[in-house]
Amino acid sequence: MKTMNVGLIGYKFMGKAHSHAYKDAGIFFDLPILPVMKVICGRHPVPLKAAQERFGWEECETDWKKVVSRDDIDLIDVTTPPNEHKNIVVEAAKAGKIIFCEKPLASKLSEAYKMFEAVEKYQVKHAICFNYRKLPAVGLAKKLISEGKLGKIYHMRAVHLQDWILDPEFPLVWRLQKDIAGSGAHGDLNAHIVDMA
Repeated sequence: MKTMNVGLIGYKFMGKAHSHAYKDAGIFFDLPILPVMKVICGRHPVPLKAAQERFGWEECETDWKKVVSRDDIDLIDVTTPPNEHKNIVVEAAKAGKIIFCEKPLASKLSEAYKMFEAVEKYQVKHAICFNYRKLPAVGLAKKLISEGKLGKIYHMRAVHLQDWILDPEFPLVWRLQKDIAGSGAHGDLNAHIVDMA
């Protein structure tokens, strides 16, 4: 079986979700290539080590540049806050890595363009994580629309109902800080709706 060594940059909420996907994808799907959870990366050694052990990564590293420059890493998965994406993605592209980047892609449009220019210049495979595309309900809706079973669609109205940040006890995370999040809820949550349209 062919394998692909993954370097995951970021270990918090989305890093946890991606770790779960890498660990279990081969159980649910017949994959032509199996992901190998090679190295997880984050800034804080103690919680990073705990994440490595809990999620099942072979190694951990606190310097993303070391992960990106490793010859044994095939894919760089970026799950950090968006203000950190540009530097990681540009360096990963220079290193010839396959890149899978969480959304929002960047805090600023100019950064997104620089990322796109880098992946095009170095001709690396790249994708943004739009995980709702593969949800069964979304697939069914697409099928019904494509087959014309819902008639001609002229308008779509959608909402993204996610209220966990409304809890007054919820900690201050990057999503709530404009200088880090950039576009805020529009880029973080509404991006899914725009993608599915």
